[in-house]
Amino acid sequence: MSYFEHVLDPNRFVRTHRSYIINVQQVTRIDPYEKDSHLCILSSGAQVPVSKAGYVKLKAVLGL
Repeated sequence: MSYFEHVLDPNRFVRTHRSYIINVQQVTRIDPYEKDSHLCILSSGAQVPVSKAGYVKLKAVLGL
């Protein structure tokens, strides 16, 4: 995963969890999930977990 994280465009792809890298253009919404985590809902309907650190990165790329 680390390889892909460094190769892909950081303005379009964000590592939201240690097992997931998502295309930010596919994000439809971000829902709170548990204490310090969120779920990212993609346009395909897929639900991707977002860790606390991943949420910080995702907000920075989305400009939130």
